[in-house]
Amino acid sequence: MRAYLNLALLVAGLELLAIGIWFVLEGIRVDQSSNMMVVYVVAAGVAASAIWLVGYRPASDAADPRQQQCDNTELRDAKERLERMDPTRLAEHVADLCERDGLADVETVRVVEDAYAVDIHAKRGDGSRAIVRCRSTEGPGPVAGGVVEDFAAALSAGTDDAPAFLLASTAGCFSAKAAALAKSAGIVLLDRRALAHWECDKEIPASLGGLAA
Repeated sequence: MRAYLNLALLVAGLELLAIGIWFVLEGIRVDQSSNMMVVYVVAAGVAASAIWLVGYRPASDAADPRQQQCDNTELRDAKERLERMDPTRLAEHVADLCERDGLADVETVRVVEDAYAVDIHAKRGDGSRAIVRCRSTEGPGPVAGGVVEDFAAALSAGTDDAPAFLLASTAGCFSAKAAALAKSAGIVLLDRRALAHWECDKEIPASLGGLAA
């Protein structure tokens, strides 16, 4: 709204200036046609609009490169933080995201069979459960299929209330076998990049979005 007020003031100011110039030229007896005032007013309006577009248009009309750089930096920093997280810290972080986005009864449960994993149990807005396994990784490689197999085996019982299953990892990607197993088991995979977008852009995983309280 303020930007459009600036436009109105700028147009009014320049058109008054144009009219003033016309009267000055008339006063010193410069020969002008009867239509010159209209030309001055139109030219002033065009000049005001051009100045406004360059310096005063709303931020939504054009992306600010500095803001884009800030967003990229935020995502990069988030991914770097995730890469350094151990299982406990990763679970705490994902639990915070779940609570931020409206899930209820969020709690962390240590996975006895896997020293690198911590589960999160939560309740979605429709009353059904959400189970998120948070697993940190060592080294640059992808998450192996065995990690998904272990998670799917742990979920094999008590699924009659249609829970959402997510596997969140500090790794940069999942292996092809892991992706195939996750698809067949109905498990959503969240790598480091997806978690960073969830944190920074509030890109809630589809299995949670729309069902949060």
